[in-house]
Amino acid sequence: MKRTCALALLMILSASAGGTAGFAFLQVPTGARAVAMGGAFTAVPGDPLALYWNPAASVHTDGSVLSTTYTSYMMDMQAGFISWINPRENDVIGVSLNYFYGGEFDRTTMEDPMGTGEQFSSNSMALAGSWAKPLTETISVGVTGRFIYSQIDSYNANGFSVDLGGMYSPSAVPGLTGALVVRNAGVQTKAFYSENDPMPTEIAAGVSQSLLEGNLLVAADFTMPLEGDFDAAAGVEYKPIDMLALRTGWSLSAKDTADNAGGGFVDAMGFGMGTHYNQFSLDYAWKPYADLGNTHRISLGMNI
Repeated sequence: MKRTCALALLMILSASAGGTAGFAFLQVPTGARAVAMGGAFTAVPGDPLALYWNPAASVHTDGSVLSTTYTSYMMDMQAGFISWINPRENDVIGVSLNYFYGGEFDRTTMEDPMGTGEQFSSNSMALAGSWAKPLTETISVGVTGRFIYSQIDSYNANGFSVDLGGMYSPSAVPGLTGALVVRNAGVQTKAFYSENDPMPTEIAAGVSQSLLEGNLLVAADFTMPLEGDFDAAAGVEYKPIDMLALRTGWSLSAKDTADNAGGGFVDAMGFGMGTHYNQFSLDYAWKPYADLGNTHRISLGMNI
């Protein structure tokens, strides 16, 4: 059972990072709202979890916001993201923590292929600081710098990476936003073994359009990892009433994962909903992975 869990973990992270980069947990999508929309989130402005997708989007955040998201994977694997965004007079600052717990696995050796009776675990985290600034009424830029640490059993690795992002909202087309971001550009400073792995660097471009007086949002993303395959994603969010948002999305990488796991069209999609009350917000996302099982994400936000 534990070896099945380990295989599932490797399949998910390999699908996210192309199977060749190190620190693959950095590309596990964050936020229930974003996952429900298929990961088409690079150009969505103002979300409190923007620090993961595009630091420039934090410029559009309404007030100081504390947010957290939790993901339950198969078996006992877990992931989470905690962020704080604080708009100031002329810029925005933020801090975030991204973590991934891979669970416990049975230790096997050549002499004991069925297990030695011992177990080991896998943990990863990234601590980041962000800064963003509006250059004009239509253009904003942002940067994130992070320290990364990952441990598997008694082996560990660390590194540093940077995100650089920009957003453009043309005044001639109300509700339209375009974005470009480079994520996880950096270096592994300590390897698990003798050689450093390449970073999971990717370049993403996105566009979003708000319609029906803000009650309908459509978005699309196009992502090119330096180590991995091209990805495309599309998502929709609709608010039938002010306190309820319904979401769905699809991505090419999710389709590839579903195909490899014996799934169909639905397994390439994400689904979710969200609500808010006063200064609080709550979002939920359900993402199927065919024979690998389902993942559930919950995000909480609070204006402070």
